[in-house]
Amino acid sequence: MDIFRKLEAAAKRKKKTIILPESYDPRVIEAAKVILKKKLANLILIDTGKSITLPENDNLDIVDIGFASQFSGEYKKLRSKKVKGFTLADAEKALRDPLLFACMLLKNKYADAIVAGSVYSTGNVLRSAIQTVGLSKGNKTVSSFFLMSFPEANKFNGKVFAYGDCGVLPNPTAEQLSDIAIQTSLNFKKLTGIKPKTAFLSFSTKGSAKDASTEKVIKALHLTRKRMPGLMCDGELQFDTAFVLEVAKRKDPKGKLKGDANVFIFPDLNAGNIAYKITERIGGAIATGPIVQGLAQPVMDLSRGCNAGDIVNMSIIASLY
Repeated sequence: MDIFRKLEAAAKRKKKTIILPESYDPRVIEAAKVILKKKLANLILIDTGKSITLPENDNLDIVDIGFASQFSGEYKKLRSKKVKGFTLADAEKALRDPLLFACMLLKNKYADAIVAGSVYSTGNVLRSAIQTVGLSKGNKTVSSFFLMSFPEANKFNGKVFAYGDCGVLPNPTAEQLSDIAIQTSLNFKKLTGIKPKTAFLSFSTKGSAKDASTEKVIKALHLTRKRMPGLMCDGELQFDTAFVLEVAKRKDPKGKLKGDANVFIFPDLNAGNIAYKITERIGGAIATGPIVQGLAQPVMDLSRGCNAGDIVNMSIIASLY
């Protein structure tokens, strides 16, 4: 059974409530039909005055944007902490935005998760989420990862990998890189049930080259081992050392991962973003993400180039967070 069949079965059992705020995007409508037909989740869509072309369904609620006004006082209080002179009128105007309204619904537990980003930019999605639901307890970093799986004809079929961070932090500090590694490893285990074996990647393997970027990776590894001693992790490693047993035997014979890493932590966003797209386009992988992590409640971001299937898959992920 491939990973998404397993995740789909788990989502059906949990039957969470997901908000899809971009309710007039044809891709969202198509995805909603699939989610409702398969009974993967309960859905909330937001009515801003246009017609939503979906038949009635016991698992579907369509909420008028006018109800956003009930959160004006609460949102004013939230924003007044950051923006001097933010008024009730400012809050009422801001809440006319379906994404922000969705975040307030989530914050007030009318739903379990949000999936957005087919129309909104990543910046808009994350900004609205951070302003409302905030960061998870004890966490200072919002990041993302991609879940990489492979179709039946691919030689890696049956394998699942996590790549982090590929969508949020351009140049993370060592502390942030440690946060990314811990969050990605925990979420990989939560979603797949597979023990994470986490590689901190670099252009260097165990001191074969040195510069500021390798020092950052080494520091992140040490921080992670101190914070989560039970996590199997190693670094700094070149990708082939982390992934190929024969190379690991030559370059890192005493290493912990033995060429069997399944969670890959990239030193910066350039490396991570390029790597996932190469794996997807040349390697034939199915890239699901960016899966946002570090927020107090699940708000999932889509690529604006997504299709309906991507929205369905991300809704499944959101249901299991």
